[in-house]
Amino acid sequence: MAQSEDRPPPAVGAFWIREDDYPALLEIFEDGHKMPRSWTEWLKMAEEMERGLKAYGHVVLRVTIDPKTFPDWCAANGTRPGSEGRKRFVAEAVMERFGDQK
Repeated sequence: MAQSEDRPPPAVGAFWIREDDYPALLEIFEDGHKMPRSWTEWLKMAEEMERGLKAYGHVVLRVTIDPKTFPDWCAANGTRPGSEGRKRFVAEAVMERFGDQK
């Protein structure tokens, strides 16, 4: 179904990382070797993505990933702590906050 012209774009989520947690999460994420080596580089990329989404009218929910709880969340939800786990974690947070946006 095409998006109605009078409805705003759906809210989207973006995983967010606190600076102090970045090294631990690089170790936890299965694809951590593909991420920027420094939090500053990651933050620049994340903020650029966020600005782009907002420019298209999306509400962006920052979903903070905690290295102490994320692996357990992944295990409890049948996923692994990599890209797929982050996507599912963020999607769940967006659904909890905004409901089904279809």
